[in-house]
Amino acid sequence: MDNKYYNTIFKRKSFHLFRNLGDEKLTREELDNIRTVYNNFEPLYPDIKTEIKIIPSTKKGAEYQIEIYSEKADNYLMNAGYIGEQLDLYLQHNSIASLWCGIDKPDEQTHHGLDYVIMFHIKKVSNKTKYRIDMFKARRKDLKDIWRGDDLGVANIARFAPSAVNSQPWYVENIDNKLVVYRYKKPGRIGIMTTKAARYFNRIDIGIYLCILEICLNNEDIKFQRQLFIDAGTDQKLTKVAEYKL
Repeated sequence: MDNKYYNTIFKRKSFHLFRNLGDEKLTREELDNIRTVYNNFEPLYPDIKTEIKIIPSTKKGAEYQIEIYSEKADNYLMNAGYIGEQLDLYLQHNSIASLWCGIDKPDEQTHHGLDYVIMFHIKKVSNKTKYRIDMFKARRKDLKDIWRGDDLGVANIARFAPSAVNSQPWYVENIDNKLVVYRYKKPGRIGIMTTKAARYFNRIDIGIYLCILEICLNNEDIKFQRQLFIDAGTDQKLTKVAEYKL
């Protein structure tokens, strides 16, 4: 995972409204570039086929929505989150506001034989002051609640990964020179999400977190070997999803 978007982590924000961002519009070239770079992002699973569709949108004041579609396979949601967060960082690095959106539904549930997963709303940003100025003012769980062991200088940044209704469904143990990453399942509803919805979106969230974590590890020049584990979406408290041997 390339760390070229590491600094973008600090300024990125979830744009729940797209007003007052300026009058610039996304150009055809910028839209074509999004399609091109998406195809070059690093997946967790190269064999799982994914694709995006970009269509006009006025929801929340956005210009377009980017819909992510995927072949259904083990860990396809995690894979979509991992690739999607690279897209999120690319967009915000290039002055395009974005919002992961799980509530809105697409007009079509399939695209080129692939199943709909999730979408972004996007809009060009002219007013750069709308980006986050102090990331550490964002509401996140205390580090002690999501990480055990040496934080390696990465844990405090990785915890700012976005997640559905800010649920932050991850827990990491650093033991014997190995990071073990779990999907944490809080009992019952999570905010406005039902248990069923949390089971779905939190598996996307874990992919998002792994993307941010790996960018942080690479920024600290920490080499690792990654092993992934199948997350079938059970409701047990901790589900192991990845190990990083350092």
